[in-house]
Order: sequence, then structure tokens, then C-alpha cells
Amino acid sequence: MYDKPMKIGTLEIKNRFVRSATYEGMATEEGHVTDKLVELYKKLAEGGVGLIITGYTYVQQSGIAFDTQMGIYNDDLIPGLTKIADTVHKHSQDCKIALQIMHCGRQSRHLQNTLAPSAVLDKLTRKMPKEMTNEDIKETIEAFAQAIRRTKEAGFDAVQLHGAHGYLISEFLSPYTNQRTDEYGDSTQFVEDIYNRSVELVGKDFPILIKMNGDDFLEGGLTVDESKKIGKSLPTNSTLLL
Repeated sequence: MYDKPMKIGTLEIKNRFVRSATYEGMATEEGHVTDKLVELYKKLAEGGVGLIITGYTYVQQSGIAFDTQMGIYNDDLIPGLTKIADTVHKHSQDCKIALQIMHCGRQSRHLQNTLAPSAVLDKLTRKMPKEMTNEDIKETIEAFAQAIRRTKEAGFDAVQLHGAHGYLISEFLSPYTNQRTDEYGDSTQFVEDIYNRSVELVGKDFPILIKMNGDDFLEGGLTVDESKKIGKSLPTNSTLLL
């Protein structure tokens, strides 16, 4: 069963083995791709997996979670990312690769000053984030959309929004961290705006995936039933990966 091909939207995958994203910690301090990263993804492609999802890549410098994390916050980073996509396709023509993109929100070990939908203390880092203004939100939506444009230009087969594990998209989706009373208090508005703006830049055929929590496992957080409702309400051209 696992060796049968499958489709995710327009993306055809040779089998049902997916390499999930993990933090590599192999980029430069500015987020540029290194030879170590290229070699890592070469080996993964040679291993026979149908789809590789890269480690998370930050869309704004205000969204970096750890040092030596890959970045996609400006066009100067495209050539390095292209090396990864080209290497995977060269060493396994039928292997697909998606770039995972993210903003850490309040959950950063790297930054002192963090952003979030609402000013709710992060118990892990012990940091109180700044509540995002509407201008902050619009800038971040544009940053995600431009990152998706760069992902396509770099030659990746798809992009995956990291909407899980307490990072920014997850914070907007969760009632625990999103206590806003404006339009972005609607849990899906932030991710829908990212999707709609991205489609303007890359079209509807470029696969935009999302990884999200099924359950936040904390009081006042997202539950499985709520996650199901969110999944059904997301744009139909995106693919939900729980």
C-alpha cells in the first residue's frame, strides 16, 4: 500500500512515504543554505522517499526561532534554496520536495522581543510577547506570501505552512493564544489571508499545504473537534496535514 502513488492537489507523489520536517541547525547565522544542508537533502532524496518536507524556514527576521535556522525573508536567499531543490530533483527525478515556512511568534529561543496575536505569557520561554497591531499582521501576511513566491521561484514542488507546535499560525488558530476581538480574532482569518495573497502571486496550481495541531493538550486550547472545523473551513485548494 505504501509504495502506491498518490496526489495532493496537483502534486503527484511516487509513494506514501513523507519525510516530515525537522530543524537542521545547519544554515548560516543569516539563514543562508550551506553545503551541509544540500548534502543532507541529497541523501534524503536518494533514500527513496516520495515527498521531502524541509526543516522550518523563517519568513521574517522577527520570526526566527533558533540560530542557524534556514531563512526565506528576502530574495538573496533564493539561490541557496534553489541548490536544495535542484539537488533533490537531480538525484531522484521522481522525488518531490516542499519547503516548510514559519514565523515563531511568541515562541523564540533566539529573540528577546517576540510577537503574538495576544499578549499571553509563553510559559516555556518565560517571555511576554507584544500583541501584534493590524499593521504587524498585514506585514507578516505579506511576508508569508512573498516567501511562498520565493519557494516557487527556487524550484520547490510545494510549500508547507507550519501552523502547529505553538508557532505564530498555531497561535492565531488557538483560542488559548488568540484572544483578539477584531477580525483576526476569527481563528482562520490570518491563514486565509496568507493563502489568498499567496494565490495572487503564485496561482492556484502551486500546492500550499498546512501542518496544524489536532489538539493543543492544554486547558482553553484547540481541541480535536475544533481542529476538524478549522480544517473544513480552510480554502479547498490547500491541503491539511495533521
